[in-house]
Amino acid sequence: MAKQWWWLGVVGFLLAGCVQAAQSQGAPSGGWERSNPGAGGAFNVIGAGPTGILLAGSDLSGAYRSLDDGQSWQPIGAANGLVSVHIDSVAFDPQDENILYLGSSNGIYRSGDKGETVQRVLEDGYVPAMVMAPSQPEIGYAAVQMPPYWESLDGELFKTTDRGVSWQQVSVDLPEELRVVKLLVRPDDAEVVYVLGGKARFACGASALYRSEDGGVHWERVATAVNQIMDVAISPANPDILYATNYGDVWDEGYNPCVVDDLDGGKLYRSEDGGDSWTAVSNRNGSLWLGHDDSDVVRLIDLDNQVAWRPEQSGIWETTDGGATWQKVSGVEDWDDGWWEGDWVFGANFDGAAHTLGEDLSDPSRLLWAVGHLFRVEENGRFVTPLYTDEVAPGQWRSRGADNVVMFDISISPANSDDIYLGYYDIGCWHSPNGGEGWQNCNYYEAGDWPNVTAVLADPSRVGVVWSAQAPDTEDPFLLLRSDDHGQNWVEANAGLPQGPISGLSVDGHSPADNRTLLVTADQDVYGSRDDGWQWEKLFACGGCWFTAVDQHNGQLVYAGGQAGLFRSTQGGAPGSWEGVGLPQFVGRDAGTPWFPDGWEPWTGVHAIRTDPAQEGWVYVAVDAEGEASPVGGLYRSRDAGQSWELLLADGFMRDVAISPTDPNILYATSSGSFCCGSLPEGSHGVLRSVDGGVTWTAVNETMAWPFAHRIALVPDDPDWVWVGSPGTGFQRRWFGEQLPWWRLFLPLVH
Repeated sequence: MAKQWWWLGVVGFLLAGCVQAAQSQGAPSGGWERSNPGAGGAFNVIGAGPTGILLAGSDLSGAYRSLDDGQSWQPIGAANGLVSVHIDSVAFDPQDENILYLGSSNGIYRSGDKGETVQRVLEDGYVPAMVMAPSQPEIGYAAVQMPPYWESLDGELFKTTDRGVSWQQVSVDLPEELRVVKLLVRPDDAEVVYVLGGKARFACGASALYRSEDGGVHWERVATAVNQIMDVAISPANPDILYATNYGDVWDEGYNPCVVDDLDGGKLYRSEDGGDSWTAVSNRNGSLWLGHDDSDVVRLIDLDNQVAWRPEQSGIWETTDGGATWQKVSGVEDWDDGWWEGDWVFGANFDGAAHTLGEDLSDPSRLLWAVGHLFRVEENGRFVTPLYTDEVAPGQWRSRGADNVVMFDISISPANSDDIYLGYYDIGCWHSPNGGEGWQNCNYYEAGDWPNVTAVLADPSRVGVVWSAQAPDTEDPFLLLRSDDHGQNWVEANAGLPQGPISGLSVDGHSPADNRTLLVTADQDVYGSRDDGWQWEKLFACGGCWFTAVDQHNGQLVYAGGQAGLFRSTQGGAPGSWEGVGLPQFVGRDAGTPWFPDGWEPWTGVHAIRTDPAQEGWVYVAVDAEGEASPVGGLYRSRDAGQSWELLLADGFMRDVAISPTDPNILYATSSGSFCCGSLPEGSHGVLRSVDGGVTWTAVNETMAWPFAHRIALVPDDPDWVWVGSPGTGFQRRWFGEQLPWWRLFLPLVH
């Protein structure tokens, strides 16, 4: 018998070890774990170094690094020394794997330890392209758009001769109105450099190719016979041979290259003398991928036509005879697109065709692809696989850590804490049935519509019942929707609501379970429903409200707020019962639209209203003052339903607050200079925690790349688990109990 049960002793030993390990990881030192479906906004660039380290640059959350061939990604952010959230170029030392480079919206960053830390080595300029010389690793080049940076057409070339420690401008006669989209250096001669100008995300200059033979000082235009150049590449097998593709000879000189939206009619050109003369060799075009050992091998990817219903353009096409004959080596219908199943997922990123595909310096048979998602092309174009997500169960996805998202809302079901709903821009609604281990799409609209979700709310007692505000795009009407099956099927529940932006869903938890009373804001006014959300009536013409709340002990006590300030009703929100109860500093600036404001200046004022789970009449308000010292932003509390207020925490970027239902002395507040779309980290304090009712606060941002924290939620039946949404890197959770449960060690998320 003892021999038969020997394994119990082994299991006991392992469990004891797990418990001990879990205790050693106890929060708050345990840090945050990210949990998202993967991808989201724009990835600007991707590449791999000579030993396979991957770097990707995003437009909202800085850089991402992978040390395990793309199986997992870690963000490089403010915690690593990065200031800019917008990375437009990456580069690698050709010999030393420790040295990495990031080109940002405010200069160049260098790492000497594989990205663990970065230091800014060029202070100014928008950097759309960088390259290090393969033949002399101490030499490298960076294209820098000078002031006003983002929209600049003043492109200059900077050079380093000390492996990126310092950079100096060397160009003296590059043309005016140059927007650099690609930078090349001859592999056997570090002094021969090429610059391709054209259309980029924020600006557009002439589409033309320039060459320098003296290390970037003096320049001449080459390839003048190639009209409207789209892409250019140097053959690794023979550096005298260059290839270029164009947008089509049918466009005369009067055509505006800044509105290019079709690649039909373009050609493939070849030069055998370093770019002096060119010959059209094929009527095909697209982004270039040249053979490593044979200058006659060329692969083309038409980033404008990667859809199955364009078989003559889609897929990857290859020639082995310099363009005379072609074969299709793989088709888009055979590629693995991860969770995204819409058309056009395999396209060009916002910076254009020349900026979308990245080299893998460790394996020339592979190519990397950055768009709204990250992909790898393998075996010389025969396969395309996702680098951003894994299917962890049928229909359930979990990010590998490359999350570049605009997040807006989270709701954890009080009836089942494993039931979690997330709302994003661009990727929409996602539901987890298992506490965040996997996510399934819960969008009403198709993924290809880039759906937007600004509010989501799970019913307090009915598992699977959820309301959500969704729209296919920012300019389209919002719908309030209801689902009884976890968001797998939706029914419109917006009778009586206007078509404008919807936000701030809240529910009276004491209303009948089959006939809920709900509040919401639509077009900045307050609406209510007393029939489970089917019919709505206007309760209050606020003209500047974005959030609502219901007292958790008294359903007649309700609140609404936004840039117009804070308002209260003691009659369940009945028309005519609303009165202002906020302080003057609760009133903020109206920026026109709530999510992507005019001039990128978000509205200020009340950004969250939360009622206390233990005390009737206690209410907390997060007030954003956009970093202003006066009026004072921060976290305010009232113990008398808004008649008087105390400032608990002064903060210019206060976004949300959460109160523990088991210990009301435990409070969490979030601070983020990034509202939706990126910001500098200065003035942002991330997640702050108080265990004495708000008297003292401690920042608890360990393992967060950026000090950006927005929406926050506690797991209802285990409030030591805290979820927070961080603009850019997305949603993440953390355990604040005395010890992490032993079973949690077997379900790791992405740190």
